[in-house]
Amino acid sequence: MDKMNTPRFRYLTMVLAAAFLCLTACDSGLLSRIGVNDPSSLFDDASTVDGAATGEKMVINKVEFSPDYKTFSVWTGVLQDLGPYPLTDSTVVKIEVESFVDDVRRSHRETPRLVKAWNTENEHAKQMGVKVLVLVDLSLQQEQIDAEQKAVREMLTVFDPDHLFLAFLSGDGVSTTHSLSDYVLEEYFEKDGDQKYLYRGMLDKIRELGAGEGCWADAESLKLIVFSDGQVYDADDKPFDPDHFKTENQLIHSLDKADPSLLSVYYVNFGRDSDEEADSESHNVISAICEASGGSFFPSFNWTLLEMSMLGPDIRSMMSNRFDFENPDGKVYHGDDQKLKLSFYTVQDHKLIASVTGHICEGSFFRPIIVGGVSLKEILLVGFSVSLLILLIIYVLGQLLLPLIRYRRFKRKYVIRHTGRPMALGDIAVAERCYLCKAPFEEGDEIVVKCEHTMHKHCWDENEFHCPEYGRHCQNGSHFYDREHLFDRRNASFYLNWLLMAIIVGTAAWIVFMLAAHTPHKHLLEFVLPTGKVSQEVLNAHLTRLPSYGFILSFFLTIGVAFLSVSRRRWVNYAGILLRGVVAGLCSMLLYLLMSLASIAMGLESASLLLTLIPWTLSSFLCVVLATRGTRIRLKKPMVLIAVGVSLISLVLWSLLYIRIGLDYRILLLYSTLIYMVGMVLAIASAAPRTEHYFLHVQGAVKTMDIALYKWFRANPQAVVTLGKSVDCSLQLSWDLRGNVAPVHAEITMYKGAIRLKALENGVTLSGKPLKVDRYVTLRHGLRFEIGQTRFEYQERDH
Repeated sequence: MDKMNTPRFRYLTMVLAAAFLCLTACDSGLLSRIGVNDPSSLFDDASTVDGAATGEKMVINKVEFSPDYKTFSVWTGVLQDLGPYPLTDSTVVKIEVESFVDDVRRSHRETPRLVKAWNTENEHAKQMGVKVLVLVDLSLQQEQIDAEQKAVREMLTVFDPDHLFLAFLSGDGVSTTHSLSDYVLEEYFEKDGDQKYLYRGMLDKIRELGAGEGCWADAESLKLIVFSDGQVYDADDKPFDPDHFKTENQLIHSLDKADPSLLSVYYVNFGRDSDEEADSESHNVISAICEASGGSFFPSFNWTLLEMSMLGPDIRSMMSNRFDFENPDGKVYHGDDQKLKLSFYTVQDHKLIASVTGHICEGSFFRPIIVGGVSLKEILLVGFSVSLLILLIIYVLGQLLLPLIRYRRFKRKYVIRHTGRPMALGDIAVAERCYLCKAPFEEGDEIVVKCEHTMHKHCWDENEFHCPEYGRHCQNGSHFYDREHLFDRRNASFYLNWLLMAIIVGTAAWIVFMLAAHTPHKHLLEFVLPTGKVSQEVLNAHLTRLPSYGFILSFFLTIGVAFLSVSRRRWVNYAGILLRGVVAGLCSMLLYLLMSLASIAMGLESASLLLTLIPWTLSSFLCVVLATRGTRIRLKKPMVLIAVGVSLISLVLWSLLYIRIGLDYRILLLYSTLIYMVGMVLAIASAAPRTEHYFLHVQGAVKTMDIALYKWFRANPQAVVTLGKSVDCSLQLSWDLRGNVAPVHAEITMYKGAIRLKALENGVTLSGKPLKVDRYVTLRHGLRFEIGQTRFEYQERDH
């Protein structure tokens, strides 16, 4: 129980809770966005949907995009018999297209538009030059005739009316050949008599096709399909046709000289099972004719088998339909699971015929594909303009509006009119004289009661907006606001410079990332995993631009924070700041490369967001450490937690908004980068001391005390603070009676924002080592020096 109360345990609990909240505060689609579709397997990427697994009658076999991704084609295959419906937009079938991202249906403007639906089997039949004549038996029962009609309609899903023709058997003759039309389908399939001359009808049509005239002249392959029950004898076993045997002999020999590659005969039995024995003789004859011609005999109608027999067994290996789509401009493929669903409905009653769902996972998280997007030059111009506008807004708010609001609150609370008689604020009496000019207050005078050192308002302003004792004996008597010089940087909040720096480095990082056409991490990972060992497809799936993004982001973040954290401004320090940024960038890149290697080793299809969280948080922590190492900023656990929390939140916000906001992803990436930079920089700034508060912590005097150096430099940045025994020194060391202290022993000045110490006499020791005379040294937070018996420590803190 005691261990659970330790600070380490509490901080660990806070980190885990923050991570849990970041992941669970999102909607139910987050798991799929981070690569988790099955919670029992947290590192499973999105799986493809198989039509057989989902119960759909169709399956998507292939998706092919044009080079610019403006158009793409989808090839589908049929798993089950769909009936007499051509899967194209027609008077019979209507096609509806829907797209989903993480099971959220997208709007019409984001859904690809269906341009054309192709029946690839139909195209294959046209290329083969196949023309088909169907001989329909009208002597059957109407139920069987209706089945023949349905079979013809199903054949229309492959053969169009220019390549599919009909003729009808009834009585003692056969009709002329008819072009297929809706009228023929609706009006001709009616029972006509109880007998037919089957062999004679077949012989007439074989001769017609063999002549190759009329509509058959341009055919490269002719197919005769006979729909019948095979009945050639009446109930008394007498042939219907008086010339039956003669016709039978002619029919058997009619194909002796025919080319099987030109003319083939197919027979489909539409008779009842009870008639099987009575039809066996004719079936044997017709089967022999089919075999001799290269055709087939089918005991019942099966369109799949009939189609394969006519067009070749490879027809089933082809995709049965092709659908051409056009993507709307601005469509983004970012590696997420985007589902495309095609639904086929009957026009008449809107009945669902079939549907098929396919998954498109093009692009990647940090290397998406934008269809018809604006040029990079335009995006950079827009992004730069947006950042410039944000900079201007933040500057106006931080330099003008917020200081004015604080000043108005200050006046309302601490600036009052004197009544001319004794006054009190609560239980505290208000002084009757100005602490600075010593003049008595008169009725109507504006006075400042910010602290116990009450002053005239004009005396307050003349004394640089603070009381004379502020810094040494007063902690509250200060509120700087120069109404005459609104752009004085001292008017602004301490956080303004940090905010401006965050926007600047964030914009710079974004611009460099947009311009970074080459990705060094790709060549490095390809060197670690040669293509001979890992397929190029796997490498392409994992070699995203995330390592480059991590390098650039960490590089600029570290440089920006270090620039504000490091006090000294010399070329050596600038080189050190640059080195910090390079180290942080390289380490971040290495972390993301390791993540890519881990995703390959774990067999993931791509690096999921859940896996990305690990290097993202580690690189953020690394930036904080490197940017503040050796500076006046001291790392604190809450600051580290805040920084890591900001990095997690920015990444989760990116994943949530990436799909749901209709912005160009490149502009959205700018916003995400700025949010990350601002959050990280403010988290670090919260632990930074206020640079205008310079103190000397003095030990060895009568009593330990803090000397506020900034009260000199605030009034005059060119001021010289002298230390020695002379009464003219700014800091008289009169208490040091035994030390060898000169009248003016050392001086402290400000140079380019840094506080410097200069030894004027021997006897100044810095960290135990003597400081040479006339030698300057820049003071850093925590630096100690001695003069005589007095020890000084330079400090930068809030108060």
